[in-house]
Amino acid sequence: MKVGEAIQEADVRFQRKAQAERAVAPAAVNVEKVPASKPARPVEIPKMESVTRQIDSFLRSMNKMLQFRVDDSSGRMVVSITDAETGEVIRQVPGEEALRMAERIDAQIGALLDEKV
Repeated sequence: MKVGEAIQEADVRFQRKAQAERAVAPAAVNVEKVPASKPARPVEIPKMESVTRQIDSFLRSMNKMLQFRVDDSSGRMVVSITDAETGEVIRQVPGEEALRMAERIDAQIGALLDEKV
């Protein structure tokens, strides 16, 4: 999967999830309006790909590989640095524990929103 495709896929999943969360509003909960902050600047895909290629080239010179993927259960972007010879994951952001914790939090929030009041 190319970096641009992974970023776009993660963005689409995030937007769908946000729309679904906005569509489900508990009836008995008083929700305060919070002033909207400035929207984040969109990521420039060509610039992101260029930077990623530079990082990848540097890591290959050290016999390491940079991998991007979208976590199936959470829809979050995951970046891993692996040893090119052994395939061992040296570093992953976010880590597996953080991904599972976010998944549990999402499930708890979903359960709270699903309860009838």
